[in-house]
Amino acid sequence: MPQTHLGNVFFYDTKRSYLSAFSDIFNSKSFNTFTTDNLYQLLRYAKEITPDVMIFNLSDFGSPDAQTLERLKNLTTDKNFPIIVLQSAMFRRDSHPRIAHYLNMPTDYEKLVDIIESYGPGGKTHQIMLLDRYSSQPDTLHLQLWQKGYDFFEIHNADAALNYLEKNQPQNVWIEYVPEFIGLKHLIRHPRIFYVDRHQDIAEIEKFLQ
Repeated sequence: MPQTHLGNVFFYDTKRSYLSAFSDIFNSKSFNTFTTDNLYQLLRYAKEITPDVMIFNLSDFGSPDAQTLERLKNLTTDKNFPIIVLQSAMFRRDSHPRIAHYLNMPTDYEKLVDIIESYGPGGKTHQIMLLDRYSSQPDTLHLQLWQKGYDFFEIHNADAALNYLEKNQPQNVWIEYVPEFIGLKHLIRHPRIFYVDRHQDIAEIEKFLQ
């Protein structure tokens, strides 16, 4: 019987620091994994096979890899696959509109696995899907979510949010009330959608949580 793959994971790492380790991990979870240190090869392959998620490891750079980030803008726009950037906890880069998730390595490993499984086979039931702009600084909303132990799936890209909702059933959908996300509410079919502000106290909205 042929092996069933749960999804396609593309992994780019210029210094090859994690290529072998992550390839073994993803393959062991039945993902079809493509790893490379050649960006041109990665983008060419992505035009032939649509990744469920693409990962850029930039955690070894002391400052932003400007060339790599600039190449993100040239990724094919007809395939709206989510992009994850792995970064060092010592350095956090600015928001990029094409990036759906920013993770600090190696501390966010479990979160990385959860993200890949969500975009691959799906079936997740997080308490909250939170679509908001990326910020390297903690704010009132996030501090409360962390302190109270909510299971929330955070996304920074609207297309990735729609991809996530096709395969998963979060109990609640929270959308940051900013111009780039306001219209998304009309594209989402979910019974519990709330607009939120990153500086608000969630005491009022908590009573609506399932």
